[in-house]
Amino acid sequence: MPYPVMVLRAMVIIVALAALFFRADCAFLTNTCRVGQVFSYFTIHSTILFTLTLAVSLWYRGREGEWLTAARALAASYLVVSGVTFGTMLLNADLVGHVFLVSLSSKVMHFVLPVYAVLDLLFVPGGRRLRWKTGWMSLIFPLIWSSYILTAGRISGWYPYFFLDPQQVGGYRAVAVYSSVVAALTLVSSFTLVGLNRLSSPRTSLP
Repeated sequence: MPYPVMVLRAMVIIVALAALFFRADCAFLTNTCRVGQVFSYFTIHSTILFTLTLAVSLWYRGREGEWLTAARALAASYLVVSGVTFGTMLLNADLVGHVFLVSLSSKVMHFVLPVYAVLDLLFVPGGRRLRWKTGWMSLIFPLIWSSYILTAGRISGWYPYFFLDPQQVGGYRAVAVYSSVVAALTLVSSFTLVGLNRLSSPRTSLP
């Protein structure tokens, strides 16, 4: 891996960690929110996964196995979904009756990191050619996460996103509709990245 790429990845990891820290300052510094609430956001999980996979790839200096390229692709797709979803919520804030105060850390996680994650996945040498099944694997974590959020929300009455709150959207049927849209977006994002990876990576015996 070229030295400038290693330096860039290290800088991105530092930026991502700083964004996570300042996003969680309400729990650790000002005590205006709960730790469990901060770490219930899908964007937080996506950023942590991205940071970990990028750090591991940096450790291997780009000589990574298919499992690591797949993990980076999933992290990138989750970040893209988070960014698109958040951007859509911002554009339609008046319709849903919400006012969003977007901090710098939130801008970094929702807009800067997704762009870098995609570019890094597609253009930094060393990644492996992915199987198509990687696209389907992208649904595993969101299904686990949403099941946890809906269960915890039913107990506590708090949900990280309005479209998962049956009280705000008009019942669980509406929640299912919103969730289906996000699931479809996740599949589109992941299969697009897998397809682009296969076009940009050398051909192997993989199906």
